[in-house]
Amino acid sequence: MATTYCANTDIDQIFGTTNVTLWARLADEDDAATIAARKDEARNVAYDRINDIIRGTTYTVPLANEAGNVPATIKDLEARLAGVWLYEARGCQDFNPKTGAPYHRLAFVRTETRRILEEIRVGHRVIDAI
Repeated sequence: MATTYCANTDIDQIFGTTNVTLWARLADEDDAATIAARKDEARNVAYDRINDIIRGTTYTVPLANEAGNVPATIKDLEARLAGVWLYEARGCQDFNPKTGAPYHRLAFVRTETRRILEEIRVGHRVIDAI
C-alpha cells in the first residue's frame, strides 16, 4: 500500500462511520477486512489524485512540512476525495425527494475539494508544506 495523507478514521469522521461502511461494502457483505481494504484503496486513489495535481508546483510530493507532518488541509482533502470515491463506487442511487430525479449528494464535496486543490496548484492558496 502506498503512503497516504489520512487514515481510514478520517474518512469516517467526515462522512460518518455508518455511511462509509455502507459505501465500502461489496455485494452487501460485512467482512471487516474487505471494508478496510476498500477504504485503503479509496485513500490510495485520493493520494494519487492529489499528488498528480500538486506535482510540478513549488511543492514537493509527498506533501509534508519541515517537521515531516502532513498539512491539515491535505489530510482533509484526501479524506473527502476518498469518501466521494467510495460513494461513487457503489453507484449514486440518491433521488431528489421532491422531483424523483437522481442526484449525486456528494457532488458539492467533490467540486469544493477540486477547487481547493486548484487554488493550491496555481498558488492562490498556500499550505504548510515544502
